[in-house]
Amino acid sequence: MAKNFQAAFDLSGAAARFTLADADGKLLAHAQKAMRRHEAATLADFILETVHRFGGEITDVVRWTVGTGPGSFTGMRLAAALAAGLSHGRSEVKTRGVPTATAISACGAPELPAGSRIAVLFDGRNHEMLLYPVRRNAAGLDIGDGEGEVLNQEQAEKRFAEAEFDAILAQENESAAVTALLAPETAAKVRPVADFDLMPLVRAEKAFDNNLQELIYIRPAVFPTARDH
Repeated sequence: MAKNFQAAFDLSGAAARFTLADADGKLLAHAQKAMRRHEAATLADFILETVHRFGGEITDVVRWTVGTGPGSFTGMRLAAALAAGLSHGRSEVKTRGVPTATAISACGAPELPAGSRIAVLFDGRNHEMLLYPVRRNAAGLDIGDGEGEVLNQEQAEKRFAEAEFDAILAQENESAAVTALLAPETAAKVRPVADFDLMPLVRAEKAFDNNLQELIYIRPAVFPTARDH
């Protein structure tokens, strides 16, 4: 008998994350796997092992939510491609993308009430950060609240001087890089998030639109302008 599982999968950062829920949205398992080069070939097995623990097959997953970042171009493309491949030709299987930042905010600041605004910060490298704004809606679910912003140190200090957030979060392994770009009083407010699961992505209100293209990159594509010679 088909299980009709729901699942969320994320590869926007340094680890692959997979969360499995039943048809009613009850958490069954959350698994995490550190990713290094040339390990993408193990992703399907990583997911399948978790599904097998609950007596299911990969074909029992009928709702796929992919974390859309902000994050790594390569990792997010791999996650989207894997979900697209697993659902290809199966009209009963639905897919969607939901910002990974909303899982970080939900797990990193669960006590905040509806209406709260949260800044989730990411290491943009090259002495920059990416700020992704999140808002907690009336149902207590976190949703994106605008576009991501790439900020250097001067821009970051100005941004936080002009705007108020109820919480500022960063993944623990990136917190040193982002706090280095902030004024001391702002840096002191940053909460490091050591880990997070993907149940907030499973529970997201966004429709299953089969669109896995809305990926949010840490650094947007840069097209050089022509130069006079």
